[in-house]
Amino acid sequence: SDDEESEINSDESEDSEDDKVGKRIAKERLKKSGLLQSKIADSILMGIQSMRGKIAEKIGIDAASRAWMGGEAGASSEEYAKPWLDSKFVTYHRGHDLTPTCVALTQNGQSAFSGSKDGSVIMWSVQEGKKVSYVAPTSKHNEESNMNHRNGREILAISASYDDRYLAVGGRDNCVKIFDVRTLGKRTNPNSPITTLEGHKKAVTCVSFRNRTLDLYTGSDDRCIRRYDLNAMTYVETLYGHQSPIVAMDCANKNRPVSVARDRTVRVWKVEEDSHLVFRPGGDVGSAECVSAIQDGWFITGHDDGRLALWKEEKKRPVGDAIIAAHGYQGREGGVPRSVMCCDAINLSDLLVTGSNDGYLRLWKVNTEEKIAGISSLDSIPIHGYINSIAMGPKGRFCVAAVGQEPRLGRWDRVPRAKNRFAIVQLIGDE
Repeated sequence: SDDEESEINSDESEDSEDDKVGKRIAKERLKKSGLLQSKIADSILMGIQSMRGKIAEKIGIDAASRAWMGGEAGASSEEYAKPWLDSKFVTYHRGHDLTPTCVALTQNGQSAFSGSKDGSVIMWSVQEGKKVSYVAPTSKHNEESNMNHRNGREILAISASYDDRYLAVGGRDNCVKIFDVRTLGKRTNPNSPITTLEGHKKAVTCVSFRNRTLDLYTGSDDRCIRRYDLNAMTYVETLYGHQSPIVAMDCANKNRPVSVARDRTVRVWKVEEDSHLVFRPGGDVGSAECVSAIQDGWFITGHDDGRLALWKEEKKRPVGDAIIAAHGYQGREGGVPRSVMCCDAINLSDLLVTGSNDGYLRLWKVNTEEKIAGISSLDSIPIHGYINSIAMGPKGRFCVAAVGQEPRLGRWDRVPRAKNRFAIVQLIGDE
């Protein structure tokens, strides 16, 4: 009987070894295909708390505790933001004359791009925090510009391809310009686009590359989404369905872009099946301002009435409880909620970042497990001004943001004393 028991034990240990090897191989396979999920929210929280601890040592515990998790909504976010700037955890970089509207990062996180209402697109070195070159110059310096109207020159959307080859730029000139990232900043090249994609009848408000491909989707005020293949630099098709101007769009690994528009619908486009799913938040929920696909089948929308909702493709209503007034209220409690201007999630992770004009960049933990799916608040970092766009760096080590005085798509509001800057925000402090 002892011999039998020892045989059983040895069989079990062999099984567990096989199990470990099998799991490791499966993990490596997922990593190679870019489908490995990562849980990084908790480590980011620890990083921010350690930075907060260093700031508390400098400015005193009382001042730091007042700024903890947002303080009074917008009360003196400028005052709270100063220690973060002084400690270099948040850095502002000059370059745009008018409000920056959009940012994008290369896959490796070494280079960043920002577009502005003055018509300029700038390439930045993230590590050095310096301007590399003007991809497109400010319109007033551009002799070819025949657009007299200020709005005509605005850049509204920007996106970099996964292989760091192409940069797509959309704006109020109804065109999408494609630049070759590899030649930008080289003295031999005058930074002219390699091609200009025409076809939209109105301003291009969003551009998005599908992960790990050169499929480009562009959305516009003309209510259409156009699809291009940048391998051949050709137009593929137009997707119809939205009844109002399209505001934002994102695409994960599957060929299913998600778009939001002023018609208060969220649409998932089944491009291969030539159909689409329509999601309606319902009730008195405002139209969505931004959308981020966190993984295939799951996406998050931020609304102009301050709500933040998590969606699953199989369900017509948001999963879990939506966050009400994610960025607080205008003035005191009970006022008008501030709209969620932008959001970005690291693909296949549990981290979401949102921006508005309440003076704080807010971080959220996203859970996509079946019974406990939902969004929970993580932390916040004070940044004074309108945060119009956010792009997360690799593994959530940092993020870049477009910070300015005005909202991205208009001039109906203004944050006094805010600066028009490209911001780099550390999320994991220096060890």
